[in-house]
Amino acid sequence: MNEKKYPSVIISGLGISGLITASLLCKEKIKVECFEPIDISKFHADQRTTAFLNPAIGVFKEIGIWEKIEPFSQPLKEMEIIDAGSQKKVGLASVVFEPKEVNIENFGYNVPNSILRLELLGWLKKNKNFVLNIRDSIVKHYAFDDSILVRTAKGKELNGKLLISCEGKESAIRKREKINTIKTTYNQLAMVFQVSHSKKHKDRTTEILDVGGPFTIIPLRTSSKQSKSTVVWMDNSDVINEAYSLENAEFDTLISKKSLGIRGNIKLVGKRQKWPVSSQLSKTLISKRTVLIAESAHVMPPTGAQGLNTSVEDIIALHNICKKALKNNEDIGSDRVLRQYNIKRFPLTGSKVFGIHLLNKISMTENSFLRIARRNFLMYLNQSPLLKKTLIKAGLGK
Repeated sequence: MNEKKYPSVIISGLGISGLITASLLCKEKIKVECFEPIDISKFHADQRTTAFLNPAIGVFKEIGIWEKIEPFSQPLKEMEIIDAGSQKKVGLASVVFEPKEVNIENFGYNVPNSILRLELLGWLKKNKNFVLNIRDSIVKHYAFDDSILVRTAKGKELNGKLLISCEGKESAIRKREKINTIKTTYNQLAMVFQVSHSKKHKDRTTEILDVGGPFTIIPLRTSSKQSKSTVVWMDNSDVINEAYSLENAEFDTLISKKSLGIRGNIKLVGKRQKWPVSSQLSKTLISKRTVLIAESAHVMPPTGAQGLNTSVEDIIALHNICKKALKNNEDIGSDRVLRQYNIKRFPLTGSKVFGIHLLNKISMTENSFLRIARRNFLMYLNQSPLLKKTLIKAGLGK
């Protein structure tokens, strides 16, 4: 009896999305070859964390790495939104969302990027279906009826059934395929950093809305008695640049005030990172034997933990479609199979990018009418359990 032959897939980019994609496909015995232009030994230096919602946690469990990640991950038990934009005139308005309102234990976990990267990569290196090419990138690709050929900067040539771009928002594959994007830029920067604080976070994420953008405090799990959190602060570019240039003592005073004292005295831990805030959506997610996922396909402001969680939704959808195609002995890179992915993901991705764009505009508005409306809406949510439940489900992708 002939052994079943499994197809090969080529992945460009080995960030978190590329690692998750490779892991799920390798579990289906698909041969995966990845190309990453940078030195992945620097993965351990990534101090950022990601608030993963429950579907992503389910993926980590399916791969078999969750038990190694969970001890370092902070459960997200509550989500609080505070409107501070009009506090001087009418006081604060706030609302708290709890997982029990939708019959779940928690919304997800705040996971250290470095731990996740290392565990995913360690799992892949033990898988015989995985091949890794470091400090090399795909510079050309040619799609045919039955395969796709890639050439790399180091001169390697490789054939596969499907090419997956996990390259990020400046995807070279997307540009070579001449797939246009819809892009929105804001006069806004995001800054991320870790802090210690005198008051316990009690597993609560707090998003403070003010003029310029949200100031979000996401709890961290620590082995010490000291409480720590990750902060994601979006604001006008001038404000962030000025805050970024402050000495640590001045910065501590500023962020303690910005946080309204809800975590007590706050002190910076480690370095600050900043980047421009933008939205971007590819006009299609596929081309011949080529598929775009994660930030190659969509970019959105870091609001509501939607960015990387939307990428995980892409990966789950692609995995399920490929799995079904294999079961039916179909070519996983065929036009028919890739159209299924585009039909499933493009409308959902487009609506999410647009929705986060609107939320960001509302969160950064200086319009007094919109700020009052925003405050009143939060107050109304406290009186409407059904609407709260609907919003929670929407945020969780249900």
